[in-house]
Amino acid sequence: MTKAEAQTVDHGLYVIFWKDGGSSLASVGSNAAGRRWFAPTNWVSTPWFDWRKILRVRRIHVSSEVKGTKGC
Repeated sequence: MTKAEAQTVDHGLYVIFWKDGGSSLASVGSNAAGRRWFAPTNWVSTPWFDWRKILRVRRIHVSSEVKGTKGC
């Protein structure tokens, strides 16, 4: 992905597909200057700003209600 493409990615949870294969679960946000970062859940050092190794992303839509719970 280019920097311009990365700037169009909304904040949220994603599956990131790497150009060299495989995928990672990650969150996407932005810093105070508005620059998009991503933070794979299995990385120790995050966030990261280098989107060049990413082929594409797929957003994970999360329901605001957890089904099957009572009184939580």
